[in-house]
Amino acid sequence: MYRLKKVKILSLAYTVTLIYLILGLIMGIVIAIAKTSPNPRLVNAVGPEVLNLSYVQIILLYPIAYAVGGFIISAVIGLIYNLVAKKTGGVAIELVKSAK
Repeated sequence: MYRLKKVKILSLAYTVTLIYLILGLIMGIVIAIAKTSPNPRLVNAVGPEVLNLSYVQIILLYPIAYAVGGFIISAVIGLIYNLVAKKTGGVAIELVKSAK
């Protein structure tokens, strides 16, 4: 049994930022498609503030906003984890050597 006693905050933040960038791109595309929907319920679900944006703005805005938010939140979580892990000893993990 091993314990994860500390995480490298920037490594965590960069990884989560990339994940959120991809999710933001997917969300931007989905919202841009929903904006063009003939279904008024779907268009209303997008929200009035988004309806005023162009498709390019939506597809650029969501990935950037998600990435910035993901970076900040994951850096804070990494910092808090490191502080808590000092008191608790960290998360216990079991590693198994692969049969490669």
